[in-house]
Amino acid sequence: MNLPSKRVRILLVPVQVAVSILILYLLFQNVNLTQMQNILTNTNIPILLVSIVFFILSSFAIGFALQGALKATNAAPPFRTTILANFGGQLLSDVTPAKSGYFATPVLLNQLKAVPVEKGLMSVMAVGAGNFFVKATFSAVALAYFITQIPSSVMDAAMTNALLVGIVILLVCGVGLTVLVWTNCFSALLKLSKLPLIGRVVKKLESIRVMFSKDKAAMRRALGTIVVSVLASILFSAVSLFLLSQAIGMTEPTFVDLLFMGPLTAAFMYVPITFAGLGLQEAAYVFLLTGISSSPDTILPFAVAFAMLVRLIAITTDLIGLPPLLKTSTRLVSKLTKEA
Repeated sequence: MNLPSKRVRILLVPVQVAVSILILYLLFQNVNLTQMQNILTNTNIPILLVSIVFFILSSFAIGFALQGALKATNAAPPFRTTILANFGGQLLSDVTPAKSGYFATPVLLNQLKAVPVEKGLMSVMAVGAGNFFVKATFSAVALAYFITQIPSSVMDAAMTNALLVGIVILLVCGVGLTVLVWTNCFSALLKLSKLPLIGRVVKKLESIRVMFSKDKAAMRRALGTIVVSVLASILFSAVSLFLLSQAIGMTEPTFVDLLFMGPLTAAFMYVPITFAGLGLQEAAYVFLLTGISSSPDTILPFAVAFAMLVRLIAITTDLIGLPPLLKTSTRLVSKLTKEA
């Protein structure tokens, strides 16, 4: 039954790779590579390292939210285990469309400390709902902010629409996960279960809803912890971005610019046409950084270097999750294959 969808996913891989390569090629096409190399060579390493520390703290905040959700269901393992599983899920999300690999986190928790998969999955979905809602709100405010900061001649309709699409994706994901995790509204959609294609999805989600029904009250108690943790994650990320900009000598964007820029560009990571938004997020960073600059041509190589370093730091810090992935690799693949 699932074979066609698997074939579609396999066929989409070369398309997603091609789109990423094309976007990155277009980004580098107008950049003086020698100048960009000089920027990277002259990077202030101590400031860069502090930036990386704050990037890790941002991930720890999401791990803390996950721990809070697991505690609410009386299934929390030691915090160290939750953090390692969180980083493992993030590492997988770095190489999957729409960061879908993060949903392997419940399986990692199960393999590392026998956390029931259904409780781990519900906790991940609860954190995801809070994350999507908070970032969608931040992104909507950010879009309004940048519309006032970027000249109308630069802020074209295509980019505005692209940013709106990213915000809508965050909002839709947040609403969908909230309906499943915290409400009983999903039962109203059961009438759609007889329809082709969408009916299969509704039936699958209904089985998840039934499995989660007994823990809904517990998840409501964890809502405050989740929201505060996501806000802390955004703040830590903003500090990291600001320090990174200082490390490479890009002094023009303010802290407020980067505070709004982080969640807004992150929206592109959930667009499923590339792996974790590779190329799309970088293009958004470059567009926004050059758009708010008084000298776009001068800042362009800095903007590209900044965007690529953000991606590099994200992937390298997520390598913290590699040991648990390697430790459970055989069982993880077997478990995921059975549930696919």
